Amino acid sequence: MKKTEKGFTLFEVLVSLFIIGVALLGIAQMEVYILKSSQSSFNYTVATIRANSFVDAVWADLCNAQEASASLNTYAEIRTDWIAEVSDAGMTATETYTSADKTSIVTIRWTDPRFTDDDLNNTLTLDVEFPDSGCGE
Repeated sequence: MKKTEKGFTLFEVLVSLFIIGVALLGIAQMEVYILKSSQSSFNYTVATIRANSFVDAVWADLCNAQEASASLNTYAEIRTDWIAEVSDAGMTATETYTSADKTSIVTIRWTDPRFTDDDLNNTLTLDVEFPDSGCGE
C-alpha cells in the first residue's frame, strides 16, 4: 500500500514564514514613512495658520498700517509680535513688505530632521497683496 502524505513539509513552512516576514517589514517601513509625512503635514498646517495670523493682524488694522504717520510703528509692532510668536513655536519667520504695491511676502521655515534631503518640505511662502484701504480719503 502506498502512503500519501498530507500537510506541509518543513521547507515549505520556512519559505512561507520568510515571505510573511518580508511583507511585515515592508508594512512597518511604510508605517514609519506615513508617520513622518503626517508630522510634516502638521508642521505645514501650523506654519500656514501662523502666516495667516500675521495677515489677519495687519488686515484688522489696515487703515493704521497703511497710514503714512502710523504705518511704520503699527506695522512694525504687528510684525515684531508675530515674529516672536513664530519663534516661540520653534520656527523662523521673515516678512518683506513693499509699500509701493502694498504686497508682503511671508516666509516661515522649520527644522524637521526626518526630511534632511528636501528643504521644500520645511518652508512655507505666502504672497499677500493688501488692498488700498482708502482710509486717508
